Amino acid sequence: MENKPLLTIAIPTYNGAKTIRNMLDIMLPQCTDEVEVLVSDNGSTDDTPSIVGEYRIKYPFIKYHRNKENIGADGNFLECMRLAKGKYIFLLSDDDILVENSLQRILEFLESSPDMGLVYLSSTNFWVHYDGIEYCINPIEITEKNICTQDKKLFMSYAKHYWGFLSSFILNKSRFEQIINPEQFYGTYWLQSYIHILCSAGNETYLGIVGDICIAAGVYVTQSNFDIGFVDGVSYKRMLDFAVQQGYDEKQLQKWFVDRICLLAGHGIIKEKANGNIKTDKKKLFKCTYMYLKCWALIYPKFLMPGFVCRAVMKLYRKLKNATLSDSVNRDGDFATLKK
Repeated sequence: MENKPLLTIAIPTYNGAKTIRNMLDIMLPQCTDEVEVLVSDNGSTDDTPSIVGEYRIKYPFIKYHRNKENIGADGNFLECMRLAKGKYIFLLSDDDILVENSLQRILEFLESSPDMGLVYLSSTNFWVHYDGIEYCINPIEITEKNICTQDKKLFMSYAKHYWGFLSSFILNKSRFEQIINPEQFYGTYWLQSYIHILCSAGNETYLGIVGDICIAAGVYVTQSNFDIGFVDGVSYKRMLDFAVQQGYDEKQLQKWFVDRICLLAGHGIIKEKANGNIKTDKKKLFKCTYMYLKCWALIYPKFLMPGFVCRAVMKLYRKLKNATLSDSVNRDGDFATLKK
């Protein structure tokens, strides 16, 4: 009988040829017999299948699954979870990095801890190109190395900055299998977060935090391909309300929502006005932010900025980050960027 792997690293991909090599080059040498590696290709039309094929020659343990048609990001996430055979499931985006030497720390934590419903991997960001953890944004380890707790407020105090981000969480396969009709979260834009909430529900559920930086996520300078007011505003707030129903602290999540939307909407509006392509629905954004004074100070004034000022700001921003307009991983049709 085949032994059940401790961890499945499942990579949902769609037209990931631009980034998947870098991710695989760093991740695959870290893998051991305790790890199952699964790539779920959502009908890519670029060179993704041939690139994965090249790596399967060198690393024959890679399992490759290709959907007959593009089933959307939500569908591919669930496909990964259902195909995974590991005790724990780690969905890793094809444009994020499992930083060097981090997988062994993750495995040791999973082995040494009681069954956990959800695990947060301490994360950081890199600007456009990953050149090593030392070049990331604030690559600082949290004070406590590893934590296993039943305190959701403590867990969220570390995880909140990446709550909603696909690659920063590991979930328990058996907890996922107990979720009735996970397809009900299709179209919420935050399916992975609803799954994470349900995997972590209950006062006696253990939650884990891996203290050392494990994940590096790319930050890009191009405009998002979705309506921030609806996705990061209305939809994200609705998801947080669901988390409160499952035992998370309302005041903590409310504060986090305000901080997050001020940052994302503020940046997003400037990018949109610089490009002359407004996607943010002001009414939807106002609907979920009008009650917060911080939003009046940090979001709404951005709508009054002239386009030429926004273009100058973005030009300076790209220069400082050594980035160009071509530095993007937006993939129309799969809504790949929505997970970020």
